Order: sequence, then C-alpha cells, then structure tokens
Amino acid sequence: MAGLTAGRGERRFVEVDMADAFPLRMSATVRTALLTVFGLLWISGCAWLVVHFFFEPKGPFGSIPHPWEPALLHLHGWLAAVGLFLLGWVASDHVCTRWPLGRKRVSGILMSAWAGILSISGYALYYTTDRAHDFSAAAHETMGAVAIAIALVHWRRYTFPERR
Repeated sequence: MAGLTAGRGERRFVEVDMADAFPLRMSATVRTALLTVFGLLWISGCAWLVVHFFFEPKGPFGSIPHPWEPALLHLHGWLAAVGLFLLGWVASDHVCTRWPLGRKRVSGILMSAWAGILSISGYALYYTTDRAHDFSAAAHETMGAVAIAIALVHWRRYTFPERR
C-alpha cells in the first residue's frame, strides 16, 4: 500500500508493507481486559437466563423471581457499562489502525453491529414496557446467547498467506 511521506520540503509516495506498519495483536493488557469483561458479561447473562427460566420458585400466588436474579442483573449491567467503554476504546484504535489491512473486516463489522444491537436492546429492556419490552427481551436474550460464537469467529487466529 502506498503512503505519503514528507522529507525536507518534498512529498513522495513510498510503498509500505501494511503487515509491518501495524501490529496485528493488541496488547496483552487490553486483550485480557476485553476477554475478561466480555466473558463475564456473557456468563452473567447466561446465568440469569438459566436461573430465570429453569429455577423459578413458586410462591403462594404463582411464580416469583429467583433470589439471585437481581444480583445477576446488577452484575450484568455493570459489566455492560464497562464493556461499552472498552468497545469504544478498542474501536477508536484497533479498528482505525487495522481497517487498511482488510483482515477480519467482515467479522469485525458483524461483531460491532451485534454489540450495538445488544446495547440498544439492553437499554430498551430498562425503558420500555409491554410489547416493546417483550420484543427487546427476546432479541437481547437470543442475540446475547449467540454473541460468543461471533466473538470467537473474530478472535480466531488469522493464518497469513506465504510471502513470495
């Protein structure tokens, strides 16, 4: 890929090997933070689903929420806020510097869009009622459960073609 360089008052285009110009792996600290927060976010959401749908206690007037549901929802909400911060941080650097490489672009767009829809449906669960709430709940639960597969597709190790 050609890049513009300036030297002593002149401008010229030079060939830049994009694989050498940009690091392909993010720092271990950022990677660990992402995997930890998003892993715990997914686990807390799935734990809430299991507790909500399969361990629903019966009260004198019908079903009542499981005692762990509020704590799991609070944890999930806090992790979502941290996850949104991390996603914005990564998007500002990771996406911008790696976009010219063209690698994992489709899975990255899909993962970012998926996270955006999950964020919107999560907020909708908090602020809506009736049909809108039911629709948001179904979308958030389904997309959240599948989110791990999309993340794993994006995070799989990229194999580089051999150079000639």
